[in-house]
Amino acid sequence: MELRDKVAVFVDKMLLSGTPDGKKEADAYFAQLNAELSSEEKKEAGRLMRELMDERRLARQAKRTDINVKERLAGIQEMVSLSYIAKHYFGKDRSWLYQRINGSIVNGKPAAFTDQELALFSDALRDIGSKISGASLSIH
Repeated sequence: MELRDKVAVFVDKMLLSGTPDGKKEADAYFAQLNAELSSEEKKEAGRLMRELMDERRLARQAKRTDINVKERLAGIQEMVSLSYIAKHYFGKDRSWLYQRINGSIVNGKPAAFTDQELALFSDALRDIGSKISGASLSIH
């Protein structure tokens, strides 16, 4: 495996290290990698790690204008409280969410969701759906 690939594996493990087990796994991989690299390779690995982290950060921040969220919500928008979703899942006010759904121009650019925000929005809808299903079952 090339050095770039090894560093990419480490960066992926680092980004997923939000749990104690994930942190242990990332630390163990780093220790293994550190032990097998020469000092020159370590310098190169550091440069590669910074480069890969920047790439991942930019990818997370990229706006997704290719998905028309308003169109996808057409059948349910009146059924769910988008204000509730904005506040409880994003920690934002409803205008922030509506701007992204409608593609409103904000600071000269169309507002859009990032991949991370789209995933959170999808999870919010799924969570609300399961709560509604649970309430339905408890009534029946």
